[in-house]
Amino acid sequence: MSQELLLTALHQHVSLTSEEEAAFLAICEEKTAKKKEFLLRTGEQNLYLYFVQNGCLRSFIIDQSGKEVNLEFAVERYWISDVAFHKPALLSIQALEPTQYVQINVDAFETLTQQHPVFNLFYRKLLQNGYFAFKKRMLSGMTQTAAENYRDFLLKFPDLSQRIPQYHIASYLGITPEFFSTIKSEGLDLYQQAIS
Repeated sequence: MSQELLLTALHQHVSLTSEEEAAFLAICEEKTAKKKEFLLRTGEQNLYLYFVQNGCLRSFIIDQSGKEVNLEFAVERYWISDVAFHKPALLSIQALEPTQYVQINVDAFETLTQQHPVFNLFYRKLLQNGYFAFKKRMLSGMTQTAAENYRDFLLKFPDLSQRIPQYHIASYLGITPEFFSTIKSEGLDLYQQAIS
């Protein structure tokens, strides 16, 4: 396991002692997923929090017409889960490319928070960041053009458009693949302006 990557991700949120670091690493299980492999399916009991070391995971739902709708991508150094633990999952989590990740059992994590309360703060910050990102994305979808939303996607995930199929990005943006192809160059132009 790349402990340094995981510990760096932890220290972005909280300061830990060496004892707390060791206790956290003790509940981490390194796993790998093949491309298209599911970590969680809608309706299954959700028992894990995931941290991506290398690769890409997506969370998605299936709408009333049977179409997959991407909600979130998790690439290197990202956390992902369905937050309803010990309940039927509301979404599915799937690897979009071969992925190395760390799996943390929520019961072990709950025990850890009782022994080391700093991890309550860590988890609260994860939830706050996730909630903020969700709200920002929802508001952007209501107030920005599709090209501006694609620019924001590129700012958040600079190289992901080269790694995954374009229809996954279109689904994440809430548009059809056909419409995505018409706004893609405009979004790229806005991205270039933003990073200049």
